Amino acid sequence: MPLLRKLVKFLQNDKFSFRLFLIWLAILSVLYSLLSILRHIHFQSGGFDLGIYDQAIWQYAHFLFPYNTIKERFILGDHLTLTLPLLAPLYWIWDNVQILLIFQSVWICFSAIAVYLVARIRKFSPFVCFSIAFLYSLFYGIQFAVYSDFHPIILGIGFLAWLIYFLESKKKKLFFITLIMALLTQEDMGFALAALGFIYFFKKDYRKFAILFIVLGIFSSLIEIRIIGLLSPAGFEYVPHISQNPFQIIKELFDDPQKVQTWIYSLGWFSFLPVFSLGSIAAITSNLAQFFVTGPEFSRMWSPFMHHRAILAIFLFLGTLDMLGFIKERNKKYLNLSFIVCLLIVSALSQQFIFHFPLNKLSKADYWKYEAWMSDNERLFKEIPKNVSLAASQNLIPHLSHRKEIYIIYPKIMTIDKVCKECWWLGFAGKPEYLVVDLRPNQWLTQILESNENFQSAVKNMENFGKITKVKSVGDAVLYKINY
Repeated sequence: MPLLRKLVKFLQNDKFSFRLFLIWLAILSVLYSLLSILRHIHFQSGGFDLGIYDQAIWQYAHFLFPYNTIKERFILGDHLTLTLPLLAPLYWIWDNVQILLIFQSVWICFSAIAVYLVARIRKFSPFVCFSIAFLYSLFYGIQFAVYSDFHPIILGIGFLAWLIYFLESKKKKLFFITLIMALLTQEDMGFALAALGFIYFFKKDYRKFAILFIVLGIFSSLIEIRIIGLLSPAGFEYVPHISQNPFQIIKELFDDPQKVQTWIYSLGWFSFLPVFSLGSIAAITSNLAQFFVTGPEFSRMWSPFMHHRAILAIFLFLGTLDMLGFIKERNKKYLNLSFIVCLLIVSALSQQFIFHFPLNKLSKADYWKYEAWMSDNERLFKEIPKNVSLAASQNLIPHLSHRKEIYIIYPKIMTIDKVCKECWWLGFAGKPEYLVVDLRPNQWLTQILESNENFQSAVKNMENFGKITKVKSVGDAVLYKINY
């Protein structure tokens, strides 16, 4: 306890607190970068989403039309990611997908500075500012977003954090710049802006901005969704199915264990303080409702372990600041805010340990282990000409997507005229010249999109019927020429 008191006292100095926080963010940027890079080089990243965005940004960097061969469409017909070209210069620095993962880690940590500054504007002590920004930077949803490949939504979260700071610090020009950037980042950022409006609607001084956020946000998202539908060959693919029964809608917010788990993890990270902020609860509910009450087609987005949960950090930290402000105003003599935020930090760190959130993986020796088959894959990749078109497994694509044409392979039962009837085969789009596969046993379903047995059968069938010819192999990593 004496040590804790000394630390709190030290952090009550604004200069020391802010400098220590910057040091923390530098360390966290490295940890987040390691978390995502190690996952990638160990072939746990995938064509969805890292391969998709890597190919698109590589195309922007080389001034090529961004047609995404993984999703088989113009990249803006998948998500309206209009700020993605701004990342192209990263590949002029280092032509490697890892720089995208590093940037994502640094960017989300950089947004925590805005959180610290917002707390200072609201006249909280430096220690409270440090604590809330610390909790934000470690939010479990942010950890999962960083861990699971690259997602433009992380760009949007950073813009929202700075938008809040520029709004409350009355920096109008920067506010409108970040507002535009946020809305251009992805089509659902308008809905996120509307959710932010629910929070500020309860603040008299910001009510006009709140109405602007709600109206502009909903309008922009609907317009952007319409644009995606026009640009996509399949139309907009995420059409919701919402019940007209309000009681059914409320039920659907909690009718699955994954949904309940998401609520508990999210609110629990800030020790449920945001529950008492009407604006924060409205914002969180509206955000989760996009996935929870829109039909079973969205079930894969119900999990608390998805990158979609990262944006909740924005609404949760604001709700926490609102409640701490309420306590500060009405209970000056009875409740010590420094003590309360200490409890928040202890609670969050306990959850980090108990629930084993992604950063914990860095403490495991297996997560750092680089195996021989990984080296075999890398050695084979170096032998593949950069200008050829490829078909590859889901987990190999992010290592090969710096090219105009790369296609994901789908093992499935097919009937091939004059060749085989209902046999396992590798399906893919386009007419790639080569096929790249890793034939080692015991691969995960998420890596090859089928069981090992069926995947191996598909490759053998194609080889036996002369549809592919082996060109080179390194261990279990094999390059085939595709015969048409």
